[in-house]
Parts: sequence; structure tokens; C-alpha cells
Amino acid sequence: MSRSVPPRLTRAAIAGTALAGALAVSIPVPAAHAAESLVANGDFEQVAADGSIVGWPQSENRASGHATIVDGAGPDGSRALALDLGDPGDKAAVGQDIPIADNSTFQAYRITFDERAVGLSGYGGDLWARNVGQDAVIGRITGNTGWRKANAVVLARPGAKAVNLLLALEQTTGRMLIDNVRAERIEGNEVGASAQPTGAVQLTWHFAAVDGTPATYQVHRSTSPGFTPSEKTLIREVPDAWTAEDGSARPGTRYTYKVVALAADGSKLGVTEPETVTTPSVFLDEQQTNVLTATEDGERARLAWRLRAGTKGPVTLYAGGAEVADGKLHKARKVSTYGGHGTIGGVTLRGGERRGATGFAVVGQGGKVLATASLASLQHPRMGVTDDKLAAIRAAIQQDGTPKSTYNSIVNRVGKGLPAYNYGPGPSQASWAMDAALLYQVGKDPAYAQTAFDALIEAGRTMPFINGTGYAGAAALETANAAGPLATAYDWAYPAWTPQQRAEAQKVLQRVAAYLEVAYHPNFDLPTKQSNWTAVVRGAELSLRLAVRGDGPFDLQEYRIPQLVDALGRHLDTAYSDAGWDQEGMDYFSYGLGVGAPAVVGSVDAGIGALKAKWRRPAFANLVLHSASAQPDNARLQWGVSTPNGGVPIPGLIFTQVPEEQRAAWLWQYQKTVGGGGGAYGLLNYPYGVAPQDPDEGPAAVRAALLDDHAGSYLFRSRYQDKDDVLVGAQNRNDTHIGWGGFDTFALSLVGQDVTWARQPAKDYAKRELFSKPLIDGFPEKRSTDSTAGKGETLESRAYAGQGGGYVSLDGHLNYEVTKARRDLAVDLRPVGGADAVIAVHDAFADSASHAYTWQLAPEAGTEITFGETESGAKTFLFKKGDSYLKGWVLNPDGAQLSTEKGAFKVTRNGTDADFKIVLTVGKGTPQTATTSGDELTVGDTTYDLGDLKGYDPRKG
Repeated sequence: MSRSVPPRLTRAAIAGTALAGALAVSIPVPAAHAAESLVANGDFEQVAADGSIVGWPQSENRASGHATIVDGAGPDGSRALALDLGDPGDKAAVGQDIPIADNSTFQAYRITFDERAVGLSGYGGDLWARNVGQDAVIGRITGNTGWRKANAVVLARPGAKAVNLLLALEQTTGRMLIDNVRAERIEGNEVGASAQPTGAVQLTWHFAAVDGTPATYQVHRSTSPGFTPSEKTLIREVPDAWTAEDGSARPGTRYTYKVVALAADGSKLGVTEPETVTTPSVFLDEQQTNVLTATEDGERARLAWRLRAGTKGPVTLYAGGAEVADGKLHKARKVSTYGGHGTIGGVTLRGGERRGATGFAVVGQGGKVLATASLASLQHPRMGVTDDKLAAIRAAIQQDGTPKSTYNSIVNRVGKGLPAYNYGPGPSQASWAMDAALLYQVGKDPAYAQTAFDALIEAGRTMPFINGTGYAGAAALETANAAGPLATAYDWAYPAWTPQQRAEAQKVLQRVAAYLEVAYHPNFDLPTKQSNWTAVVRGAELSLRLAVRGDGPFDLQEYRIPQLVDALGRHLDTAYSDAGWDQEGMDYFSYGLGVGAPAVVGSVDAGIGALKAKWRRPAFANLVLHSASAQPDNARLQWGVSTPNGGVPIPGLIFTQVPEEQRAAWLWQYQKTVGGGGGAYGLLNYPYGVAPQDPDEGPAAVRAALLDDHAGSYLFRSRYQDKDDVLVGAQNRNDTHIGWGGFDTFALSLVGQDVTWARQPAKDYAKRELFSKPLIDGFPEKRSTDSTAGKGETLESRAYAGQGGGYVSLDGHLNYEVTKARRDLAVDLRPVGGADAVIAVHDAFADSASHAYTWQLAPEAGTEITFGETESGAKTFLFKKGDSYLKGWVLNPDGAQLSTEKGAFKVTRNGTDADFKIVLTVGKGTPQTATTSGDELTVGDTTYDLGDLKGYDPRKG
């Protein structure tokens, strides 16, 4: 019979003679250090005459969020703080700084407070400890509760000036009551325990009263408050860390925790004071993705699943061939039906029960396939590297071509050593280790495996997070930047290492895993998962968990992996439109998926089917094809906060998800714009055997305009040949979410003739001269706040047949906060009258108040700008660089003021309304002349009616 398992993964037993001996030693526990609270007005009894809260000067209240003092609302009938929020998109928060007197070394603080949730729906409320290197959430709470205690130990890194305490409500509605906030400096050995609504208990500890340097920490848990740590109470062990998570707690249980510090020789150095916490009676299930894992164990197969929260009824497990992992059950065999464990379950199929099955599916009510998996081996390498790929690489590098140049660049980089990797301490060594590990796999030279090991150990020694030198608030990112390549290096070099080397490497990864599982930042922890933080932090941890599962101290990670897969899946669903657009722009698209995509692809290699379709949905290849030019300076179209020049994002990883019919076209462009710079993933995922195809002769999708009405993003490209290709980007900011966002309404990006004719400011918002878009009173969009609105609307969009241009009509009045803001734009990418392309723009604004409306273009530095000539009744302006030009005509110029400022060209109109009818041509040589008649402008034999761009048809000329 198959053996059923409980929904919670049983923790791995950690035992041994040395361990037993260490636990048997009795060491006195130091007395708890009682200190005065460092928090000002932590009991909220003091209220200023104007109603402000004494001692809590920092306010992050937004819109419906507010903070007030309520008489008699505290747990003892005293005053209490009430945070109220009516809209989950708003925020209610107040805070204060606790100065750190001596920041030359690590400083530990115990933070405690009383809290109560009153009708909190959604994510909930918490106390956020910030600016200490490892931002932490303490006492996260949701639903309806009575008063309860929350506590944690916060470790401030050397150099930190203050611990910032922020009491906050986000992504929720309702009320949170807080009282008796205390922060005390720790001088003894203490552990803090913070029970999350999800059931996870986040633990942090600090040993200040020990002689010697701890090398390992043992986490012990018991339902008996006065317990003595023993093998029976040991739940996990982490080397040289100060935080970890207990993911095996049960609902409604009162647990006491103690942490034991061990020296390198296994001797016991000290034990913390006990800390007791009660878990919620019902755990909040945040899972939104159905996940099934299938792991080979000799003749047996271990199956585990976690299903979307709220999934009802029993589930049935089916087994069969590879087709079952694709959801095809016509030949599948029913194994059994399982119920009673809610959305989490698992089973081990022994040889007779498995019957050689390699594909599995969990099926719910009505026969719906919920999750699929193929059987994964735990043999290394597991992720990315296969025998077939290695054979193709070895053959390809024997002859000239992109694979050989890619391989040689990796060899040269590894040979130069650390100076060739400039990512900072930790990530630099990790990337060096990964490259060396790949070279080991290709050539089987043990020297490369040794380099990978040495670099991995050095990364663990120098990582800023681990050593307390991380940038405040970004420590999770800094750790994750190293964690992904460390995991990959471990996987690829593992076969060549000795058992001792493997054990040492596992210690490094244990520390990293412990940090990442408790890492917090609202950009990835709140329900919205669009920010690059999700891809980086959760993606890196998923890579790590996939690489180490089943090895040494690591179990199969069946509790943690589904959560990480869910985070990555929701990120893919929400951060990227079908067209591949991401509001943060190309740099963060490259960064986020540069770390996250290997985890996504690694999950597929591990047989997990949950992310297959999600990964293939966004048209990443087509997006990059339309936005990355062939210019020598790597110029590209801009949106979000992307820079005007930069490398092609995740080029080698795009090969894993580009549609088959576009693969040859993508390869053609990849060879021109990336060449031998594709790195490890460019070598691994190169489509060996595929012949490149000129995209101009390729599928219609890569030749036509890329229209994205959801995002309000429109990309146009004339051809795929050389630096004279014309690329046009028009943005409208129809959507917005957590993460970097640019002022993209009516933004124009234009590249061609080896010049960037219209650029955007990336993150330099204050430099208004870098915007290519209309400004109102000098503001790029909203004037009420310094944030993007995301309330644009696309009225119409269509592609022109037979070319890469098209027409869009956009409404942006809510983003600009005026009564009318409309753009009609025609992009004609045919050669017209000697020009390579024509862009016709009609922007119309109106408002009840008078404004200065400025229509602006910002070309790249060094562009010569002249203006003011009259041609057939229109005012002209001319951008020149070398023999390349952009020429513009301002129709109906009466009342318009033409000027330049700090390298930007401006057309300004003042009043309650403003109309801009402007035509641009780009090309080389002598600019053409045009004739105008009213709203019409004629270039060559083509007439553009600026009063009716919607009616323009390039086929009629």
C-alpha cells in the first residue's frame, strides 16, 4: 500500500554522538537583562494639544489611512494607538527612530508590544523594524483577535545609526490596535519568536554572554516552558547564523523556544532565555498556485502537493508516462484518492505501486487537472545541464561561431579571477564559482571544480548580509544576488567535490537559506508580487532549495518549495503583460529575471509543472526584438526607469521560452546584439542546430507593431538590419503596481541612424530636461503627489499592414490631473520623401485652470539643435548629429514658443487649453522640405492630416 503522510513536512532528524554529548553538558543560563525601554511614549498615553502623537513623528499615512489615540482601548483599559485603513491600496503608519549609541559592533534589541486585530482583511498589520541591515516584520496580524504579545530580537549591523520602528497597515482594511511598545538593548543570551498568521514562527537570537565564538546554533522547541534542550526538542541546526524559521508549528499551540550555541568542536557555549509564543488557532493560507513535486528515491517515488487556498474536496493522484506530466490523462492510471488534509498532502509510492511511472497529476473535483509533475532525480547536476547539452557544447566550441566565442569569454573571465567580476563582495565570488562550475561540466577539469569550491566558500565569508555590512533595507537583495549563482555552482560542481567539500559548501547554503526564509520587504512580502524584489529574493531562494534538497542536512523542502514557486508564479502573472512589458523597464527586467528565471527554469528541470505555462506566456523575445537596437552603443527604447543604453536582458534565458516559430529570428538578432557575451546561460541554452533567420523575413509577429493596450505600451520597429533601423516607443501608463515606475504618460522614445533622438530620464526624475513628453507647469504628470498614477486609457490601437508602424489614440487626463489630455500618434515606418520614417503627433490638453503646457524632446548629448525657421506656414526645428537628422514641423504655430534648455527642445503654449500638432522625420543626409495646408502636412507624396490621424492609411499615401 502507499503510505500517506501528514500535511506538514516532518523535520529532518539531526542526531549523532557528538551532538548527544554536547547536549548532555549543563551550562548555567544567564539571567535575563532587564532594561529601560528606549521607545518614546510606547504606551501612547501622551497626546499633543493638536492631537499629534508624542514621540511618533514619522507619518506614512496615505489617503484613507490614519492614526489616532483611543481612550480606554488598551489591554488594561489605558490609551492605545489605533491604525485605521479603508482602502488596501492606501497606508496607515507612524514611526520613530531609536538612536544607536555605539554602532561600532553588532547591537541587539528586544522589541515587544501588545496588538489586536479588529476586522483586518487581507495582508494585515505589523511593526516593521527598518534600517538595521535585516529589515524585519514583527507581530504581523490579520482577522479578528484578542490582545496578544508580539516580540522579536533585532540585530543592528555595525554602522547603523538607528533602529526605525514603523507601525503599519498595508494591503488590508480594518483596524489595528497597538499598546506598550518597548525596545530594550540585549546584554544576555536571548531569542525572539514572532508567530506569523501563516503559522510560520520567525526566530532571531543574540548571544552576548558567552566565552568563545559560536559556530553553530541549535533551535529547540517544546510545549513545556521549563524544558531542557535535548535531541527530542531539537528542530533544526544552522551554522553561524542569527535567524531561522520554524515551518513545522501546529495551529493554536503554545511553544517555548530556546537556542543553544555550539563551538566549532561541538562543545556547548550557552543557551538563550526561553521565549514563549502561541500560534494562531487557524493558519492563513496565502497559496495561489497548485504545486506538485515528484522525487525519485531508488525504486520509489515521493509525491507531495500544495494546492491553491480554498481548494475543496478530495483529490485523486494519477500516474503514467511523460504525457501525464503534460496533463494528458487518457492513458493514466488512477493511484488513489486523498482527503482530510486540506490543500497539503503527499504519498510515497513504492516499486510495485509506482510501476515505472514518470509522470503524475493531481486531479480535483470535476476531473480538473490541478497540478502536474514529472519524476525528478536528485543526482547532480540537476538544473540546466544535461548530457545532450554538454555534447552539443563540446562539438560547437570546436568550430568558429557564437558558442565558441561565448565559451572562450567564460574561460577568459574565470582565468582573470575575481577582478573580472565587479558585483560586490559575495555576488562576485558566487558568479565566479558558477562560471568555473560550468567549465568543469564542459571539460571535466577538476581544477575548475576546485575554483568553484574556493569561490563559493569565499562568497560565504564575504557576503555583506552575513557579515552585517549590508546596505540598510537591501540586505535581502544583496544576499539573493549571491544565492542564485551559489546554488548553481554547488549543483554543477558537486560531482567533483569530496564529501568534506560538499559538507562545507552546504554550511554556506544553510546560512543563506536561513536568512532568506525570514527576509522581509513589502515589495516582495505583500500580496502584490510584481516588483523585481520577488523575482530576485524568492527566485534566488528557490534556486537554492532546488539545488540542495535531499543533500546532507537538507530534506526535500516540500514545505518551502511550493511557497517559492507560488511567489514566482504570481510574479510572472502580474508583473508582465502578454507582450512582456514590465513597468520597471529593461534594467529591472534584466535584473529581476536574471536572478529569478534560472529558478523558474530550474523548477521545470525538477519536474515541477506549475510554472511552465506561466513562463512561456509573456512575449519576452518579441519585446526585446522591438526595443533593443543594433546600434554600437546598445541604444534601446525606454520606459519605467530603464536607461537609454544597455545590454540585452536575459538573452540566454529567453531561449528557454521563445515560441518555436520565433526562435530562428531571435537567434539572428541575438548573434548581432549579444554575440559571445551571453554567458553561462547563453552557452547552455543556445539552440544548437537552429539556423538563424533574418527577422525581416520572419514571422509576422516580429515584423508588426507590438501593441499592448493593458500596459499602454506601443513599440514600433522599421527593420532588423543595422544602426539605421528606426525604433519608436510610445507609452501611456495604463497600469501601475509596487515597484519602480516612470512617468510614462505620452512618453516618446525614438532611436535611429545611430542616434537616440528622444530619451527618458530613467531615475533622474528631477532632471526635467531628460523627458521626451509633454510637461504641465514643469511637471511630467501628477502635481498632487510625486508618484505615477497608472490611470491612462487606450482609446484605439492598430498596426499598419506591411510595415512595423501603426496608430494609437491615448487618454491621459487622470495621470496629468487635467480635464483633457489626449494623444493621437501615427508612426509611419516606410521610407517617405527621402526620410527613413515619419512620426505624426497630435496632443490636445484642456483644464479649468490656466497652465504652461510644454511639448518636449530630449535627444542624446552632443546633438545640435536649431529651430525657428518658417516653412510653408509651419515652424521647424532640426536635430543634427553627424550626417543623421531629425526634422520637425510645428503646425499652426501661432502662440507657440520654441526654445531649448539644457539640451532639450521645447514647444510651449500657455492658457486653459493647448494643441500640439507636430510631425517628425528622421534620416541621413539632407532633410526634406514639406508643405502644409491647415492641419495637413505633405512630405514627398504622402499627406498627414493632424486633425484626423485616425483616418491615415499609409497604403493610400
